[in-house]
Amino acid sequence: MRLAAVALAFLFSFSLAAAAEDPLRFSETEFTAVQEGYLTLRWNEVAEATEYQVIDDTGLSRYRGLFPEAFISGLADGTYRFNVRALDSDGNELARSTVPASVEVKHWSLSFSLMLLSCGMVVFLAIIGLIVVGTWRTSHGEPRSEGSGS
Repeated sequence: MRLAAVALAFLFSFSLAAAAEDPLRFSETEFTAVQEGYLTLRWNEVAEATEYQVIDDTGLSRYRGLFPEAFISGLADGTYRFNVRALDSDGNELARSTVPASVEVKHWSLSFSLMLLSCGMVVFLAIIGLIVVGTWRTSHGEPRSEGSGS
């Protein structure tokens, strides 16, 4: 029993030490095969933080705001890494993520996109055709078939 209490105390202190070493971390750090070019990054809150800043691997600030969540869009094909910083009201850095969020963007292929466009065009033209035929039949007084009632 005493051994279990010591082991539990050790694990608890180890988890507190790990949290103290890395107080700011992303909830998800690996994004693979993002085909749309956008994603949402989320991270844990830092109590004293009044602002968060997401920075990409080129040093460009992609988000600056109050909430521990950022919507990043407009990403071209490639691999991106993002870090987040927590800032206080004076702009001083309180914490920084040590493990970056890594994103691999690979958009849909052109052939797949053109196939989807073609399918949409067929559906659109079928609907327009039905509207035109229905309008023509109605305006020319063609009787509607009411079913096969005897």
